[in-house]
This record gives sequence, structure tokens and C-alpha cells, in this order.
Amino acid sequence: MTAEDQAYGGRQRHYTDPLGRRLPELERCMIRHRALQMVLIIYHAEELKRDILSGVAVQRRWRTTESPPPDGEDEPVKDSKKLKRAFAYLIEDGVLTPGEKKHMIALIDRRNGIAHHLDEVTADLSTDRFVRETLPFFPDRKSHDYETLDQLRAARRLLSDRMIAKHYMGEIGLRSLFFDATERALNADLKALDRRIRKLVRKRRDDIAALNGELSLDGTGLTGYDDPRWPDNRYDRGRLTPKGVETCYQLFDAGKSAMAVAHIMELTLASARRRERMWQAVGGPNRSKRVLADIPKARIRYRPED
Repeated sequence: MTAEDQAYGGRQRHYTDPLGRRLPELERCMIRHRALQMVLIIYHAEELKRDILSGVAVQRRWRTTESPPPDGEDEPVKDSKKLKRAFAYLIEDGVLTPGEKKHMIALIDRRNGIAHHLDEVTADLSTDRFVRETLPFFPDRKSHDYETLDQLRAARRLLSDRMIAKHYMGEIGLRSLFFDATERALNADLKALDRRIRKLVRKRRDDIAALNGELSLDGTGLTGYDDPRWPDNRYDRGRLTPKGVETCYQLFDAGKSAMAVAHIMELTLASARRRERMWQAVGGPNRSKRVLADIPKARIRYRPED
């Protein structure tokens, strides 16, 4: 191997799609888990806003029965400023601290991030190579925070306790009753998915460890021009040439699994399994092996597309 070859190091492995863009069970469960959490996040973020606005509105009305408000305070306020003024009222009244206000605003903004950037929240679970290679160029994209739901519930409890301690008046509503059955069902599904995800993560780690042990080509002789990913092993449309087929068979001769062959030769798992059945049909490890250097080079017609 020349100094240039050593410096180049060959093509970098980045094949992550042996299932043909079909998401594995782990990623599918994680997407469903996030989707259920996002529904609850949107609900509790909206309820937190309503708790603040209605709590302040009722308290202001109650206090105006005892003494009229100062000039200008009873004028209509735009919706965009209502939440800001409500937070200011709670801080002035000692219900919340500035730090708690900042935290609640951040929680409400996460709800807005989900609603307006839903495509970004689950992008990291894609197995598509282009998506995975593109994500680093979007460092400011919206990501899912698994702690947001618990923090929203804690913020609502804190606000309720503080308002009770300050003898705030409240309104009786049916919103929580309307959503109660839905929330209980979603929470039960979240717990079930959480247990399933933990099991799948443990299995994924074991599978990755086993697969990494198979990806090495040491001792197979498949290096240099005989490398499984050498361009001569494929036609322009991705089909294997006769040399590519024999290379694939020699990987099975070396004891590689179909998943390992799919990664090494950048095939789909279905294609690798089909080649494995063909390899077994011609004798498997007892077949008549061919010398790769003696296989005529296939004529590959490249068809660049506009």
C-alpha cells in the first residue's frame, strides 16, 4: 500500500439503511412515545397559560369589588400582552419569582416549537443516510426534550399551590374533566412504550456489539481491488456484477451474517438474505469457489441523469 493509500484510508463506512428505509421497531416506538408526549405537552402548556390568565383575571375582578383600579388599569389589553401583564401581576403580588416566570415562559415556548417545527422534532430518528448527514448543518433545529412534560405538570402544581397560599379566587371549569380519560390512556401507553423501548435499547446494544465483530475483513483476503465496495462489483443501477456476486458469496463463506453482508456491501437486508439463499442453493460453504482475479470485468455503462 502506497503512502497516498494510507493517507486516504479508503471510503468511510456510513451505511445505515439495510432495512430499505423501513424504520426498525426501536425507532418506531420512540416516534410513538414522542408523539404521545407532544400531545400532552401541548395540552399542559395551554392549560398553564389559562391557569395564569384566568387566575389573575379572577383575582383582579375580586379586588376591584373592594376598591376601584387606578386610572388606565381597566382598559382593554391586546391578547399578545395579556400573558406578559399577568406574569408581571403575579411577580408583583409575590406569587412567582422572576426566575420561575422565565422558566414557565420557556416551557410555553417549547409547545410553540413543537407546533411550528414538528418536522424537526423527530428528524434525529430517521435512518435515511441523507437526513443523518444533513442534521449537523442544523445545530439550532428544534429537538425533543423528554423532561418538558414533567416540568409543565410541576409548574402547574407550583402555580396552584402559590395561588392557594395567597388566597386567590378560582374558577370551576370542566376542561380537566373532559381531557381526563384521554390523559389517563396516553399515560398508560407512555409507560408501556417506555418499558418496550428499554428492552429494545438493550437488544440494540447487543446487536451492535455482535455486528461490529463481523464487519472486519481481516483474514478474508477481500482487500484492495477485491474490496466488497469496489466499483467493479456493481452495475450503474446498483445490481451486483459477477465479481460482486462472488464477493458476496465469499463473505458468507467467511461466516458473515446477512446483516453484516448488507452493511459491508451496502445492500438492503432483503437483498443480502436473497443472496444468502442463492449461496446455499449452490452448495453453501461446500460450493466451488472462484478466484476473483479470474472473473472477467463486467462492462458497466454509466447513465448520468440530468
